[in-house]
Amino acid sequence: MTNKRRKPSAWPSIISLSAVMFMLGLLGFSLIGFQGLSKHLMESSSIDLYFTDGTTPAQVKAIEAKLRQEPWIKTTKYITPEDGLKEMGNKYDEEILSFAENIALPLSLELYPKSDYANIQFIDRESKHLRTLANVEDVIYQRNWVENMTANVQRLQWVFAASTLIALLVAIALIQSATRLSIFANRFLIKSMQLVGATNTFIVKPYVMNFVRYSLVAIPIAMGLLLTVFYGLPFVFQDFAIINDFTKHIAFNQLLIICISVSIFGLILASFGSWLSTRRYLRTKIENLY
Repeated sequence: MTNKRRKPSAWPSIISLSAVMFMLGLLGFSLIGFQGLSKHLMESSSIDLYFTDGTTPAQVKAIEAKLRQEPWIKTTKYITPEDGLKEMGNKYDEEILSFAENIALPLSLELYPKSDYANIQFIDRESKHLRTLANVEDVIYQRNWVENMTANVQRLQWVFAASTLIALLVAIALIQSATRLSIFANRFLIKSMQLVGATNTFIVKPYVMNFVRYSLVAIPIAMGLLLTVFYGLPFVFQDFAIINDFTKHIAFNQLLIICISVSIFGLILASFGSWLSTRRYLRTKIENLY
């Protein structure tokens, strides 16, 4: 009685492809979410202009209208003395607030720079120019905060770049392992076909097409997991603001681009990996197959 040889299961390859695409998709989400979050943080630091006593609201409004035409300014906010007291009430205790009520707060203007200009060198230069404007008494900004944020953003960009490279290498290694294990079971069949005169293209094509089909099965699995993570985590971890901040800065069209890009990459990588592995066995001598 002879034992019938079982056909190798396709699920290890499908699971490996799904895991790779899921991992790359998460990395894409992290990169875009980080870029949006860092842009938001860089644009949340204001340059505060305080005006001299006697400056009228009309004069401040005129300066604001002129500054809005500057290419580096994203938004401006006019602060009246009453608005200033409200902001102080949110930041300080009642004793300081009662003292502030006895003094006349100056009119002020908050300038929020675009993220491309939110670096300490540019802000230092522009603050000197802002001090020369009529009726401006002082210009204040969080210099240490801007310096630290710029340095942290640069460090995180390097970390994400290194993570992307590592993820790509791991993805290639995983798919290569999956394809080699699957094709290893058919190494004798591949060599037999080669011995009877089959061309390399004829031998390789069915294995490449198999892995293309595996990729088509793996794509909805990986995309389903990605969408579950993207839409589910903010509800599960509502107390973690960082997760909500990341997902909030990823638009639907960016989400769609990530899913399509990862799917195409998975198809290409699976095709290339299966082609490479099959070609390897075509070049292997018969005595080395055992």
